[in-house]
Amino acid sequence: MRAIRRISDALARRPELVLWLIAAYYVLAIILRVLRSEALESDEAEQLYQSQFLLMGYGRQPPFYNWLQYGVVHLIGPSIFAISLVKNLLLFLTCAVYGLAARILLKDQRLVAIAMIGVIAMPAVSVMAQRDLTHAIATLFAVALFFYGFLKTLTQPRLWTYLLTGIAVGFGLIAKYNFVIVPVAAILAILPEPDLRRRILDWRMVPALAVVAVICLPHGLWVLGNLGEATAGTIKAMREDASGNPVLDRLSGIGTLFVAILTGGLPVLAFFLIAFRRSLTDAWRATNQWTRVIGRALLLCLIAVGLIGLGFGATNISEKWLSPFLVLLPLYLCLKLEAAKADTSRGIPRLLFPVAILALGFVAYIALGNVVGPLFGNYTKENLPSGPFIEQIASEHPGPRPAYVITDDPYLAASARLELPQARVLLPSFGQTPPLGEAERRQPGLIVWRDSTLAALNPYLQANGVATEGLAPATKAVPYLFSGGRASVTFGYAWVEPGR
Repeated sequence: MRAIRRISDALARRPELVLWLIAAYYVLAIILRVLRSEALESDEAEQLYQSQFLLMGYGRQPPFYNWLQYGVVHLIGPSIFAISLVKNLLLFLTCAVYGLAARILLKDQRLVAIAMIGVIAMPAVSVMAQRDLTHAIATLFAVALFFYGFLKTLTQPRLWTYLLTGIAVGFGLIAKYNFVIVPVAAILAILPEPDLRRRILDWRMVPALAVVAVICLPHGLWVLGNLGEATAGTIKAMREDASGNPVLDRLSGIGTLFVAILTGGLPVLAFFLIAFRRSLTDAWRATNQWTRVIGRALLLCLIAVGLIGLGFGATNISEKWLSPFLVLLPLYLCLKLEAAKADTSRGIPRLLFPVAILALGFVAYIALGNVVGPLFGNYTKENLPSGPFIEQIASEHPGPRPAYVITDDPYLAASARLELPQARVLLPSFGQTPPLGEAERRQPGLIVWRDSTLAALNPYLQANGVATEGLAPATKAVPYLFSGGRASVTFGYAWVEPGR
């Protein structure tokens, strides 16, 4: 108790320590991710596979996160560390830039620190992001950067603030398409404020828009030529479990929107109530220009999501889709507290400790879950032994390492990138994979599968000039990770030996 009291006193005196604690948390998250399993979650596997290619578009998701991942993988090599580094660095930068944005509006530095902690209090940041998110994380960073530039432009307009805002908008639009809601809502939110409204008609908007155009042009040209590929996946996900009744489907979509708002926003409110108790309820009546602006922006974002959902007939609106908008909630609550002149002297430790229990508890939980789950016959994606399988058959093969690997399983494709980084990996479901070249076809190759057969891959093999005659399919049973050999997965494989 004495140690906790000392930490509380230090945080009350020096709120800037919060940023260092957040940095330490994300370093710990990277370490635990590297240690917890060599297997991959869905988005991690996708990123590791797609990091082979620098493309203008990657299917239904814009390319910003892919470009960052491509750069890191090609700088330090494909690894779990490279995957975790990009994710957690972006999350840390989101908190740091969010703090810079909060400093523009908040005079109380304790509230600035509280706003940053409030970001981690969001389930999308402390739970879902540590499990398996990618593009949504890049969007959170873009939102934080946008509001830093936007608020700086409103309060201290300079050419560089307009340009920074343009850069943030450009990043956001190539991070996730729904980001477009954010700048539109922000502009609409300041229209009722005469002294802020004039910033929109400033000549410096022209170079800012030019920056947006330059950043978005490469991907924009790709979208024009691949509109169906860029939008079909998202629309399909939004219409998941559609009944065919347009009225009922839209009502279902609005219902999931309200549920997502509650599941994403209520935990943040609960943590703030723990920290401030009655002060927060009293603060609801307090208002000033900035509570109005941020409150309007948040509300307009949520209304826009609902209207888009109605327009597309969405039956499912998930919490992670709302996270770029709900991230405004901690700043809004802090503005309310400052407007009410609430006592914040003990607010940091009262908020930090329960949020730390959530954040640290979850990264520990998923690490321990990989070990404890198999004791009860519960195996997750992070127990899949695709890496050991690839490593074993590659080491047992008497010839040289394969020049290419072909598989129809995304987890095997990602594990092949980890275990055989020198090999080209081809995945039929990713249509933008370049076909094998003549030189590659003259070298040994490896075909692997899990839930299918070699025959299912024959059309793709033939399309890539791989002769299927004479292949000798084999199987190998490999124990689940952390299972102690109690259960195993059977994989199939075949070696391609040109010239033999």
